[in-house]
This record gives sequence, C-alpha cells and structure tokens, in this order.
Amino acid sequence: MAESLPQELMDAIIDEVHSTSDLKACLLACHTFSSPTRAILFRQIKLTESQLDADAVQRFHELCVVSPHIPLLVQTLYINGYRCGPTFLAVFDIISCVLQYMQSLKVIEFYCVTIGNWTTGMVSSHLFCEIHLTDVIFHENGFRQMCAVIRGSPDLERLFVYHNHPPVFGGNATSQLSLDNTHCRACIQDLSIVSRHSYSFIEAILDTKTCPMSIEELRWFQFTLTRATDFQHLAKILQLTSCSLQVLLLTFKCASPRQRPLLFPELPIIGIGHLRNIALMVTDHGLQYLQWWIQSLMRVTQSNQLPTLQFLDIELGTSYCWNPVASPEWSELDQILLSPLFDKSFRMLMIKVRKRRAYKISQEETRLRPSLWGQRARCRESAEDIVEDMVSQLEVQFPWLTGKLRFSVKEY
Repeated sequence: MAESLPQELMDAIIDEVHSTSDLKACLLACHTFSSPTRAILFRQIKLTESQLDADAVQRFHELCVVSPHIPLLVQTLYINGYRCGPTFLAVFDIISCVLQYMQSLKVIEFYCVTIGNWTTGMVSSHLFCEIHLTDVIFHENGFRQMCAVIRGSPDLERLFVYHNHPPVFGGNATSQLSLDNTHCRACIQDLSIVSRHSYSFIEAILDTKTCPMSIEELRWFQFTLTRATDFQHLAKILQLTSCSLQVLLLTFKCASPRQRPLLFPELPIIGIGHLRNIALMVTDHGLQYLQWWIQSLMRVTQSNQLPTLQFLDIELGTSYCWNPVASPEWSELDQILLSPLFDKSFRMLMIKVRKRRAYKISQEETRLRPSLWGQRARCRESAEDIVEDMVSQLEVQFPWLTGKLRFSVKEY
C-alpha cells in the first residue's frame, strides 16, 4: 500500500522528517525516490562511532562506485571518531577513497579525529566553505597540514576550532611558521578559536605573510582568553578587523587551576567601539576581567568614535564569585551604558546565571547539616533561592538600565 503512494506525497514526507529513524521508515515505505528526495536524503552524511566500522563504510563506498551520482549530492560530511580506537585508521583509508566522489562537498566536521599527512592530502582537494575541527589532533607539522586544508579552499568563509587538550598541532612549534605565501587567500568571515592552547595558531593567523587565510573581512569572532598573550592577540585582531567585525564572543578562563590570576594592570585595553554584539562568559577570577572590560568601555567614551554597541551578553560561569554586592563594577557598568554616548544605540544587557553553581553552593551548605530524608529536594529548593537572590541583587546594581536589562537562568 505504501509503495503505491504518489511520489509527490513521498517527497513531501521527506521534506517534513528530520531524524534518522524517520528516514529509515520512509525508505521501507518507498524504495524508489525521485531526484529531489535523493538530494534531501544524501545532503548530509554523518559517520558516528557506532557507524565507523569497516563493513559499513565499505558498503557505502560500493554504493558510491556503483551510483556515482549519489555522492555528488553530499554537501556536509560529519565524522565522529570518539572511542573508535586503532581500527579507526583502517576505516579512514576507505573514507579517503569515498571523498574523491564527493565533489560537491562544502562543509566538513571532524570530531575526535587524528589527522595525518594522508588525510590532509585528500581533504585539501575539496573547495570547502565551512570547516569544523573539534578535539582534532594533528600529527607532525600540524600547522602545515592545517594550512594545506585552508589553502585548498580559497572560498572558505567559516572556520571553527574547538580543543580542550594539548597539543592542537604536533611537531616543532618553531618550524610551523615557515609556510610559503599563497596567491589566493581565503577571506574568513566567521572564526571560532575555543582552546586553552591556541596561541600558536593565533600567532600564525596574525602573520599575514605565511598564513593562507585573511581575517580582514572577519565579521564574527569567538575566542578563549587564558593568558596575557591572548589579550595581546585579541587587541591585534580587533585592530585588523576594525572595519568589518560586528560580533565578538569571549570566554575568560585560566589555563590551569594553579595558574596565577592575571592582574588588571597587565591586561591591554582594547578598542571595541565598532562592535554591535558582544557576549562574555566569565569564569575564574571574574572580577579582574570585569574591571578590564569596563576600562575598555570607558576608552570608547573618552574617544571621538561613536559606538555601535547594541547588545551585551554577560554569562556568569559556575566558578564565578556569587556576590554582586561586593563588586562595585556592576554599578559602574550601569552608568557607562546609560551615558549619552551609548544611550542612542544600546538596546539590551542580558545577564545569564547558571543553576549548576547554585546547586554546588547549596550542596556545600547541606553537608554542614545532619543527613535527613529529602536532603536532595531541600538542596534544590535552596538552589532556587540562591538564584533568585542573586538576580534580585544584580537588579539593584542597575538602577538606570531597568528598561534595557534582562536575565536568563540556565540549567547548566
């Protein structure tokens, strides 16, 4: 009965479904699909840890050989190598063969993948518009391999690098910056460098003579600040992108718990007058960074530049000190944003707080009491009280921003 359904109806069903199980049900209902349906089915290919076995990838490779028009439909390839172990290298040999059929590939996402020379060779042959690298480990000459991928995509617009563990690039860091200049450089518009160990990569980007991509047209930038050199790099990037950058997302975090907090006089004041949207996440030693940020805003008021800031988001991380009354900087921020210079363009200050930190505080308080039934429920009630109390204390710090102040409570 299902096989007799009109093809137009089947195409409409495919347009509505989103999950893999729904697509499998449609495949069982109708074995022959029209071109629009096939385009939807194969637009995005995801190979997760459960699918990365040699047999499954081999079957997909055989499909590409028999029906070469199928891989031409793939625009996004996502590979998750988490917990794949040593057999993942053998699987990736087959994937490298499959990639040669995906000539329409525009977006590639790697998660927990080790990249060697043989991988960058087949990846750099595609013209990507967007690249995501999450917890990716490069072998020797990692920076050269990264540049090889970027060099092969002169139309690259978005690059996202997220890494928690060193090193992002293998090999000798001092020899990674000797790359020959390329004639056609990618003009990145969206760049995300979220890593505690990204300083070598940022320095390479700032070296315009060796890096195969340009940030002069950058519009959206996300960055993690962990050491004094990161603040210096940020100042240079903002200077280079003063005519293009509109959105800035920053996370303040120490490189390690044993690291000495950065002192306020050590941090360079940056120019932010050209930015429209700014989002900050404050974690360790938040007071120091808040003082630094307010000084950067004051620099705008002291200059002749007319600020374009419209939205400012401040997220208080789980390790931030929950005592807004003890931080007079909040009131100072209120006065700056309501000054005549900012008042015309500025629209909203969003402060985000996390319940997770409140739970920790509540648990510490509960441990000091005798253990009773319902302790967990009492802990949650106390956490809710802590969040409400913090929000009310923060509201008092912004008497002038009443109409432009919003709060958001996050679960984690």
